[in-house]
Amino acid sequence: MTPLPDRLAQLLVLLIHANGDVIDKETIATQIWPDTVVSDGNLSQHMYMLRQLLDERATDRSYLMTVRGKGYRFVAPVSIVAPILAETALHAAEDSADRLFNGAPEAFHHYCRGSYLLEKRTASALTAAAEQFEAVLRVHRDHVPALIGLSRAHALMAQYWYASGSYTFPKAKAAIVRALELDPSSAEARATLALILLFCDWNWIEAEREIDTAVRLNPTSTLVYMNAAWFNMCKGSGDKPVREMQRALLVEPSSPALQLFLARIFLHTGQYRRAIGAFSNLLESGTDFAIARRHRAQAFILNGQPAEAIADLALLPHDRAEDVALRLPLLGRAYAECGDTERAESIYQTLQEMARTEFVVGFNLATVAVGLGKLEEALEHLERALKVREPALLMLRSMPWFEPIAQRSRFKAILRAIWPTLEPEPDRRRGCAAR
Repeated sequence: MTPLPDRLAQLLVLLIHANGDVIDKETIATQIWPDTVVSDGNLSQHMYMLRQLLDERATDRSYLMTVRGKGYRFVAPVSIVAPILAETALHAAEDSADRLFNGAPEAFHHYCRGSYLLEKRTASALTAAAEQFEAVLRVHRDHVPALIGLSRAHALMAQYWYASGSYTFPKAKAAIVRALELDPSSAEARATLALILLFCDWNWIEAEREIDTAVRLNPTSTLVYMNAAWFNMCKGSGDKPVREMQRALLVEPSSPALQLFLARIFLHTGQYRRAIGAFSNLLESGTDFAIARRHRAQAFILNGQPAEAIADLALLPHDRAEDVALRLPLLGRAYAECGDTERAESIYQTLQEMARTEFVVGFNLATVAVGLGKLEEALEHLERALKVREPALLMLRSMPWFEPIAQRSRFKAILRAIWPTLEPEPDRRRGCAAR
């Protein structure tokens, strides 16, 4: 739901006000272009753009119907909703802004700094972001945006595999529940809760309900779009995540964080060459996004270019948390794909040793194990990950690291535990399961 250009908005209102009746082309042209001669092709193009914005496909005319030889009609039921929620959200946002801008100057500085760090997505940046939001809350304990930022910082630590979800998700939940108690109409809080419900609880129904509520509350929020894209990517909703991220970029086209997420959606939907191009554009722009390089390394490996992945990973700064979260596992898999089993085995043993004393996701151990042909060990790692509900397991259907074990009954059982409604036979076109 993107902010509509004027003519598309006028066209939609005209069709809706017809209350299901057909509007002929002449009436549309007169009402929308009163001083201009409009061709049938121009009108058809506007109807096409309106259908795109309404997520309507050629086989699905659930909104706009063409009545051959007559015109168009809007067929979806329409109800009028009181604007109280939007007004409440606006007043709450204004109140938060007033207290932050007009309160202690250091609180505003902490909030801005925390928001900046949140977008960098590294382990150290997320930890520092949480500290900045906590500093705001020490001054304004009920500041909703800071509570949302704090919740996101803790949740992203688990979603990016830097820390155990059993440690970070309770903190994330506590902050977002408090935010919603203070402002139930916050779309950003609802969208944040949706991803916590998804990655922590695997509660698909409640997560989708929160996403839908967030979209209704604020259809122009880039955070809402971004979280909706992640939900639909994990769910396997075709090209819907790409469209959602493209809409977010229509709202904020200069955002490196949104560009990064769009590239990641390309990666997770099997468009590896497109992902490589998008990550490369980010890196060439000079943006301080080292995380783009590690994601490009994933795309290189999945696109059959492990040597390029190794070159990328060698350029990453050595950081313990980053090494464990992805650099070492990707290096291990890349070396395995290159046939350098000695180096791959050394990394695999290092990761297993690290797992004795610190957090290492089983998904990563399984990724390297499969590359080394240790298929039973890979299944054991994934089964242990299932017991603790690792957020990484939501990537099983969109990241085809596990093709050699995709048809094993134990692997299929893991998929069914995460996606109870998953169809019996996976789609073999893009990897281990349907997307």
